[in-house]
Amino acid sequence: MASPPPPPPAFSLGDRPDAIVFDFDGTIIDTEWPHYSSVRDEFALLGLELPLEEWRERTGRGDNEHWSDVARRQLGHDFDVAEAVERGRENKNRDTRRQALRPGVLTTLDHAARAGIPLAVASSSPRDWVEPHLERLGVRAFFAHVTTRDDVERAKPWPDLFEAAAAAIDVNPTAIVAIEDSHHGVVAAKAAGMTVIATPNPVTAGSDFDAADLVADSLAEVPIARLLGP
Repeated sequence: MASPPPPPPAFSLGDRPDAIVFDFDGTIIDTEWPHYSSVRDEFALLGLELPLEEWRERTGRGDNEHWSDVARRQLGHDFDVAEAVERGRENKNRDTRRQALRPGVLTTLDHAARAGIPLAVASSSPRDWVEPHLERLGVRAFFAHVTTRDDVERAKPWPDLFEAAAAAIDVNPTAIVAIEDSHHGVVAAKAAGMTVIATPNPVTAGSDFDAADLVADSLAEVPIARLLGP
């Protein structure tokens, strides 16, 4: 698979950004653990294992092979895919609905809004997943635009989602801070020319974040002045 193009230079953290673009899954709320655990449980019902490090390699990408195809190949025979997928989806949705905003997200959104800094979302998930959760969490109104994989041909790790989000809010990508939780998301945002803060979750912790400009356990650990500028 070809790699995304190298990024142009971006401004430094501590400068005032012209906008902030958030990833959704695992960044605004931790949907990643409910997703992993629900699929891991389906693998276990089939007598298979799904190590976290294998799942981590998929996280943040928009072009993954469906997990049921991976399971079928490992089994070497068919199983009731429809039943397994539906059960896994129900468990994932149930556990996701129990998730609150990740630490520091609401404070960051509120401070950015008060400072007049536009906010957007760039997600490799479909719109019918992202928008309802933003509404449920009470934060949809903070975002001037929500870009999802429905809006682009190539999702992360390609830069298209971040470039589309920047175009939608009419801000040069090199003046934007992106907030991400995954290696593939960081790669995509950097390829778009953005400055990137990585806030890993229990699934993505341990990923390669060398390309990020800053890595923190959560946005609660990032000083507002470091993120929003003076």
